[in-house]
Amino acid sequence: MVKQGLAQIINSIRENSNDSVILVEGKRDKEALRKAGIPAYAIVQVSYKDENRIYNEVLLYHRDKVILLYDNDRTGERKTTKLKNFLYGTGLKLLDYRSSLDKNGIKYIEEIDNRLGL
Repeated sequence: MVKQGLAQIINSIRENSNDSVILVEGKRDKEALRKAGIPAYAIVQVSYKDENRIYNEVLLYHRDKVILLYDNDRTGERKTTKLKNFLYGTGLKLLDYRSSLDKNGIKYIEEIDNRLGL
């Protein structure tokens, strides 16, 4: 049941990837999403903390949606909140799957491919 719910979440992310930039914290997060079928061109690793730099990176992709896929830990929560507050009002639509992933037992994005059995 959890895998089915997780698969549906990943499908939703994949469907939104054509007009979105997906922000992740690390290279293992990016690799796990890529293995789960998310196109690599949509995934941007932003381990740095400067919101202006992240925003400028997002603008390079000419997309109107941003998917924040930071880990479901204290650091990820802090980064997500900070970035959401910064991006609010920029005209970008923010999509956040953290709660859905958490309900499916995903604390760290890098676990997704293993949890899907990939």
